[in-house]
Amino acid sequence: MSPSVDPPKKIGLLRQWSLCLLMVTAAWVVCAVTQVSFVGLFSGPLSLSSQAAVTAALSIAACVNAFASYKLVAKRPVAQHTIESYSRLDLRGWNPALLAPAAGIGEEILFRGALQSLAGIWLSSALFVLAHARAYRFNALNRRVLLQSLGLLAVSLILACVAKYAGLLTAIVLHTVIDLTGLYTVRRVTGKGLTPNNSFKPKPLRGSA
Repeated sequence: MSPSVDPPKKIGLLRQWSLCLLMVTAAWVVCAVTQVSFVGLFSGPLSLSSQAAVTAALSIAACVNAFASYKLVAKRPVAQHTIESYSRLDLRGWNPALLAPAAGIGEEILFRGALQSLAGIWLSSALFVLAHARAYRFNALNRRVLLQSLGLLAVSLILACVAKYAGLLTAIVLHTVIDLTGLYTVRRVTGKGLTPNNSFKPKPLRGSA
């Protein structure tokens, strides 16, 4: 009888919020070195009331887009790989609602706040994609990696424009809503032990398209 193999440990709240704190600290260091006001990163071109209205509209659009996109691409290998990647997170209980803000706060303050102010939209977005290389396992140059990279770049460019023309706070909330929707979708799929087409158990994908 072969020995049982323990499942890999899930990535929990402590690690994600530690990364959030690290990114916020890195953003503060960038601002200090470049003599840019850290607090000033949060003063967007729109008033808080206008940002709230824009945030609500964009959040609804993001939820609708996430649902429609999931229905359209659920059976594709890229979607399967994304689900398998996110399923490494501990998504029990309220964890999705507590994990999503960690990425929304940390990544937006660093990439759309400090780095975008310094390096511009395109370079900061490229760095955003590179920062996700390990999480999405960009370990080979193939179709799956190309599509996921372009998808991340597109999301980053949208958030960059939101931060520039609405405000960083709007980008933080929108990023959080996008991640929240994705995490609850992944939990729903993996909780049933099914692929998105509800036909069989998902198999881990290792970089193949």
